[in-house]
Amino acid sequence: MIAGPLSTDAWESFLAEQLQRVVRVSYSRARNTPVEAVFEGPVMRLRLHRFFAGAPESVRGSLAAWLRSGRRARRASTELDAWIDAQREALPPQKRRRPRLTTAGTHHDLAALATELFATEFSEDFIVRRRPATTWGRRARSQARRSLTLGSYDPHTHIVRIHPTLDSAKVPEWFVRYLLFHEILHAALEHEPACDGSHRFHGSAFRRREEAYRDYERALRWQNRHLPRLIKHARKGSPAPQAVDRRRRGIQAWLFRL
Repeated sequence: MIAGPLSTDAWESFLAEQLQRVVRVSYSRARNTPVEAVFEGPVMRLRLHRFFAGAPESVRGSLAAWLRSGRRARRASTELDAWIDAQREALPPQKRRRPRLTTAGTHHDLAALATELFATEFSEDFIVRRRPATTWGRRARSQARRSLTLGSYDPHTHIVRIHPTLDSAKVPEWFVRYLLFHEILHAALEHEPACDGSHRFHGSAFRRREEAYRDYERALRWQNRHLPRLIKHARKGSPAPQAVDRRRRGIQAWLFRL
């Protein structure tokens, strides 16, 4: 019998005796995978959440039975699952990590463009309310084939993101500025009500202000002309091309999520 909190050495001795094999145990703070076993030849490498240091004797036996027989050990599996769920619920809430914001691109500086917008188009919108933060999105290969989300606003984090494929010398600064305008406008009119009392994503007030923006028509034309090539390079995870295809193609292109 093992009394008190279990060290990793104590777990290794206990499980080696129960499973008749070499076991190497380490503790982690992984809530989503509180138990993770990896086999390296005759050695089992086992990662357990730190709350397993306080596992009672019955749970210790259930873990050993589960590692030996998997879900075939039904009673052990049920007890182990119930105990893990209880331990998770007792854990303190996780602190939300502050998103990493990157505004300075290789070719376009989102912070400078946003500062200009807040001083002009949005000079009256964020006097009391907090301004949204801006950042380039994470560079990764896109799965898009016929559309691409070039900009987004997250009302939960209050962050505007611009697709990193637009950080290119071949993408006009005025176009990036328009994308920022569009997404910041969502933050400015976040609570615009609809006739039925709900909230509208592109309501009448939004459309009036967007259509009055100085580069609105030009931005839509540029978008329709160049989006196919932007999609291609987003799929590669690279910035916009050095030579943008100017041919129109039969692709329905949506600049923003509906």
